Amino acid sequence: MSALMGVVLAGGRGRRFGAPKADARVGGSTLAHRAVSVLTEVFDTVVVVSSLPVAPPPGVPVIPDVVADAGPMGGLHAGLVHAADAGFGGVFVLACDLPLMEARVVAAVAASWSGDGAVAAPRADAPGVETLCAAYGVGILAEIEGRLAAGDLGLQDLFASVGGKVVRVEAFEADTDAFLNVNTPADRDRAENLLARRGRDSS
Repeated sequence: MSALMGVVLAGGRGRRFGAPKADARVGGSTLAHRAVSVLTEVFDTVVVVSSLPVAPPPGVPVIPDVVADAGPMGGLHAGLVHAADAGFGGVFVLACDLPLMEARVVAAVAASWSGDGAVAAPRADAPGVETLCAAYGVGILAEIEGRLAAGDLGLQDLFASVGGKVVRVEAFEADTDAFLNVNTPADRDRAENLLARRGRDSS
């Protein structure tokens, strides 16, 4: 999918986790490595966005935030700026703290992106959509920059304002585990247990 660049958002300071999450390990790999691995199954070009020290797999560049301390909105902005400069039509962003996300879901959502606006899959375990597993077009950069200037950093609001499309992925919607965010050490332990269970079920 040459129109989209894969972007791993790995800049979270992990206040509830107790340390930056990108280098935390789940299933034998860091969260950053797991997210990169998922995106490289779908996209030819993948970068990591973070202004914190992070160690991605060899050959994967790390792009710093353009606007500091703007959370995921700032990471999305940096990814889109980099994608636009590189000639891409948009980005597919994946937060590194979604360790149970699968490439098939990313591919299904990306395939529904029409070249502008935004698309994302609905969450199975909460209202709204998963805005950190979604595609965004470079055409919404002006909207994002206006929101950054105003301190309006809510991605759900951005998604609605640009006419974001909700993508139905039937098999995914029933899998609440795919949405597990690793925000605390307990979340990490739960992800480890779920991955171990998946391994036993597939053996």
